[in-house]
Amino acid sequence: MDIRILNKSDSQLYQELRLSGLKVDPEAFGSTHEREVNSPIETVVERLKQTKDKFVLGAFNKSDSLVGIVTFMREDSLKTNHKGNVFGMYVAPEGRG
Repeated sequence: MDIRILNKSDSQLYQELRLSGLKVDPEAFGSTHEREVNSPIETVVERLKQTKDKFVLGAFNKSDSLVGIVTFMREDSLKTNHKGNVFGMYVAPEGRG
């Protein structure tokens, strides 16, 4: 398993995995397939854009297929900016276990 920060060049792979997840495991998401299926790739690129407080990780299997995604975002208040949250975590069925 290779885990790395996703970037603009991973946008299509990310969107394919996310849309698949929205169909296969809709209860795992706050959004819906219908809502995101027509999202332009520019929206996905923006979602993957890394900042000092946010990044998206991808897990790639031995075949170099993207099988997992998760987003990290740092808290933004003065008293909690030493903390972060993970959200949007999804692992395709073939990558679980």
